[in-house]
Amino acid sequence: MIHAYTGDGKGKTTAAVGLLIRAYGAGRRVGVVFFDKGSETYRHNELVVLDRLGIEYHITGLERMKPDGSFRFGTLEEDRVEAARGIELATAIIAEKRLDLLVLDEALTTMTYGLLEKKAIEELIDTCPKELELVLTGRCTDKDLLEKADLVTKMVKHKHYFDRGVKARSGIEF
Repeated sequence: MIHAYTGDGKGKTTAAVGLLIRAYGAGRRVGVVFFDKGSETYRHNELVVLDRLGIEYHITGLERMKPDGSFRFGTLEEDRVEAARGIELATAIIAEKRLDLLVLDEALTTMTYGLLEKKAIEELIDTCPKELELVLTGRCTDKDLLEKADLVTKMVKHKHYFDRGVKARSGIEF
């Protein structure tokens, strides 16, 4: 099945990582490609858990979160190069058919903000074997693309403390 966790609300990555952990606990072979999450120099706490469990993951993208908890906006050419590298990794993993569940975290956001062509995501979906559970997260309003998914969950922001200037906090946002 193809899952899409999208919307402007908090919880897309959290839902995907939760599903990944559930599948891993059930004995499934799982992995994740983190798009747009930055380098190893800034460790997101979910990576600590994945390391402890021995779960395969790959990090692509330049760091967007600054050390003070704020975010970098805008797109650099390096962002596009890293997004393409993420697609190459995902394509190779899918072709190897060695996982039961693959999360492509923020892949939809990279497409929405022009770092990836829609066609790249569509090709991944179209080549996904029936045995593989593919989970895509990120902001996406492309109805045609979301129609390709078997499950679409939209996180809706009603209120967020970021709007009051609260910065990202360790263990909650990262």
